[in-house]
Amino acid sequence: MTTDRFGHSLQRRLLITMAAGFVILLLLISVLLWTYAREAANRTHDLLLAGAALSILERMSVGPEGATVDLPNSAMDILSLNPLDRVQYRVFVPGQREITGTPDLPLPSDATLSAEPIFYEVDYTDAAFRFVLQGRQLNAPDGRKWVAVQIGQTVESRNAQQWSFFAAGLAGLAGLSLIGLGFVWVAIRTSLAPLRQIASDLGRREPGDLAPVGGTPPREISGLFDAINGFIARLQRSRALTETFIADVAHQTRTSLSALQGHLSLAADAENLDKMRARLIKADRQALRTVRLTNQLLANAMVIHRSDRTSLRPLALKPLVRDTLAESLRDSRMRNVTLSFNGDGIAEGDDIVEGDPLSVREALRNLIENALLHGPRDNTIAITLDADDQNVRLSVEDAGPGIAEADIPKAMERFTSLSEKTKGSGLGLSIVKAVAEGHSADLQLRRSTLGGLDVTLIFRRIIPLLLVLLCTVFSAGATQAQTLTIHSATDTPAMTPLLEAFEARMPGLKIEYTEFQTVDLYRSMLELDRANWPDVVISSAMDLQVDLVNRGLARRISLPSSVSLPAWATWRSELFGFTFEPAVVVYDHRAVSDEELPRSHRDLATFVRENEERFRGRIGSYDIRESGVGYLYSTQDSLQGLQAIRLFEVLGRADLKTYCCTSDMVAATARGDLAFAINVIGSYASDLTEDTSHLRLHFFDDYNLVMSRTAFIPKTARHADLAEQFMAFLLSKEGQRIIAEETPLLPLIPSQVPHSQIERHIRDTRGTFLPIRLTPGLLTFLDALKREEFLTSWDTSLGRHRQRP
Repeated sequence: MTTDRFGHSLQRRLLITMAAGFVILLLLISVLLWTYAREAANRTHDLLLAGAALSILERMSVGPEGATVDLPNSAMDILSLNPLDRVQYRVFVPGQREITGTPDLPLPSDATLSAEPIFYEVDYTDAAFRFVLQGRQLNAPDGRKWVAVQIGQTVESRNAQQWSFFAAGLAGLAGLSLIGLGFVWVAIRTSLAPLRQIASDLGRREPGDLAPVGGTPPREISGLFDAINGFIARLQRSRALTETFIADVAHQTRTSLSALQGHLSLAADAENLDKMRARLIKADRQALRTVRLTNQLLANAMVIHRSDRTSLRPLALKPLVRDTLAESLRDSRMRNVTLSFNGDGIAEGDDIVEGDPLSVREALRNLIENALLHGPRDNTIAITLDADDQNVRLSVEDAGPGIAEADIPKAMERFTSLSEKTKGSGLGLSIVKAVAEGHSADLQLRRSTLGGLDVTLIFRRIIPLLLVLLCTVFSAGATQAQTLTIHSATDTPAMTPLLEAFEARMPGLKIEYTEFQTVDLYRSMLELDRANWPDVVISSAMDLQVDLVNRGLARRISLPSSVSLPAWATWRSELFGFTFEPAVVVYDHRAVSDEELPRSHRDLATFVRENEERFRGRIGSYDIRESGVGYLYSTQDSLQGLQAIRLFEVLGRADLKTYCCTSDMVAATARGDLAFAINVIGSYASDLTEDTSHLRLHFFDDYNLVMSRTAFIPKTARHADLAEQFMAFLLSKEGQRIIAEETPLLPLIPSQVPHSQIERHIRDTRGTFLPIRLTPGLLTFLDALKREEFLTSWDTSLGRHRQRP
């Protein structure tokens, strides 16, 4: 039997105790560190909220209709420095009216409006938000009035930053703790050196050296020192007992063999056959006793050797007992003995115990042998096997003389026989006792109902585990096809190759594709009941898509690691761009020569002003009130400088014609109705002008805006898993290849080998293309006041007059 060197290590226990102390201290410090990390993260992100609030307050003014605001793009740009969180805002006059933004944002219950920012956290639209509330007083005709700005962000980014601060601080503390534990380990090793010295002294001893350990131990281990010497004394006594047992075995064997030799010598010296026969009969009986003694000595050694628990395994007792009885019936001594087995009441599987079959078989053999040896010639031996919920009982009864209750302990001692008449080896019951101890079984000896001895072994039962096989039952009919619903503002023919390729990958899938205009799609998502939302939403109006995602309508997904997107084309792992769509100028080179085309937006304004009569009514662009992508291009142009506003005015004086979509503008230019059209979607224009020789595309040298068709999966999508697979397909190498080769669209990830003239131009002059980033900054021009102000300026530039709604 080996001892686990590490199971009871004093060094390890001391180290674990010290480590536990360090852990408790670390936990206490962690609480303080967590609070500090929270405050630090809040301070960082609160600066963004406060900066955005201040920039809005600075643009507050009093007009004819009261307080108003010109929402600055810088406010949303400041909030966009946090690339993860959704944004909500509100501008209002407390207790009077809403100016703009979301009117139902929650206010703190006990806050008093002031010029100092007030920060608070509250749940809104199923998400945790942190808000800032700040006010400013304006001079109005009826006196000074307070106006307030309320801006909130979800707390995902600040939570992540808090965890980052906390993890960094905790890592440092953990490092210091490990260094401290290292010093503790050195101290423990030094303190326990005397123990290692004792171990070394014992290790150098000869096997027969059982002398006490000498020396003067440290006071702290004197008790251990005395215990070791006490153990050595007990080991010396045990060794003496073992030597005595070996001597007894040698004596028993020698005595038996000597008796056998004596009988044979007398038989050899016998004077007649009768005496010789008598001596040979005695020698035969002695030989049988010697064989039985030898067998039992071997059995005793085997049982002791196999008493280790590692040799035990699940064992069914019923077949083992039957096999052993069948073997015993071959013994000639069993001719006059009635041997019975009663195990019919035990069901299959109820007789399972943890046991060693060889040891249990040997115990049963010895019980039957004892019954034969000590019982009458016409003995009756009954073996019974039964079980209950916890135990399995194996009983052996006989009709012999039995054993007095007072003699039972003595009967199980080695080399002890209670009857001189039937004296055996004295090992039978001691072997059974060793088997019981090795199996953690109970051994009971009592008077048998047959008049003799009843020996019962009680084993602990193992209840077998039932393995339940789960199988899927398919209906006899065909499997119902799944339907993936897509609402999109992309022309159906342009998306068809992608849809067909995905359907081919997913047998049984049907895609239901519904086409919208960008603004209609946006309104549809706001008006539809959530239960009727599609599985995927696709649109080229990036700002409208950002607004839908910012409202919490999208599901966060994880794309495969093989998909790598530019940072500008994804937001919150919820909204993803999958195409690269530059804004271009489509022109009729019969009306405008290549050489005179302006190279920049500033030059375009000058060119149109100088040729106003020439191009009057022959310049086209989007109707930005009806076209989402047209509004997006126009607002993003306005951020590039004052030349955009100047260009609007020049185009208005030249009687700009507006259209709903790219195809109408290209068709009008092809007919000669237009000399050129600006801010046309490049991929569509390239495809539509391919077969018209007098139509060409023009790019500017200062910048060319790039939008991306974006897609997201609504939170209540009925087939979210399929939608996620479709999204991954759009952005995979295969999906991008199909976009480049089989559709008029341009892939987000550039092809290694361009497939069209426009792709080659993009590759050669990629530095002139300015992607529109998916950030909350796109929400600026969706603000109701800001949008109406921009559209009013647009109408005024075009000479149109509309009443405010």
